Amino acid sequence: MKALGRAFDGLEDAFAVLAATLIVLSVVLVTADVFLRYVFTQPIAWVFEVTEYILLFVPCLGMAWLARHDGHVMIDIVTSALSPRPRARLRAVVAMTVAALCAFIAWWGAVATRESYVAKAMIENVLQMPQYVVYAVIPLGFALCAVEFARKGLCSWLQADAA
Repeated sequence: MKALGRAFDGLEDAFAVLAATLIVLSVVLVTADVFLRYVFTQPIAWVFEVTEYILLFVPCLGMAWLARHDGHVMIDIVTSALSPRPRARLRAVVAMTVAALCAFIAWWGAVATRESYVAKAMIENVLQMPQYVVYAVIPLGFALCAVEFARKGLCSWLQADAA
């Protein structure tokens, strides 16, 4: 079980590195595009489209890693007033609720991705690409996030039992 947890952490880490790389790529591409537009009046036609996709990919690839490191916004006005056991129970319930919501979004995203694949829908822009390629990151990211929040919920529940 620990090996599976380490493998999942490694997958989250790899996606976080990919997300960070995409951010750097976006900065480089936009800078190059602006430079070429104003110095040579020759912008790079596909940069705007690629950065749009990056804006979808980065949060979807990085959100599970962020959840593992408690990087999401948390309002602790209620939990800070609770004793350790109820606090751990409430955190477990919240984490499991978030896991269920993420699982639902992952399912919905998988359905939309599959429908796009079956319909052979294309994104007709500068870059011609199948729509499902862009959509696929949504169920992937939310499924990983669902698993991560389920892990956090289970750990909080076990922590409450130990308290």
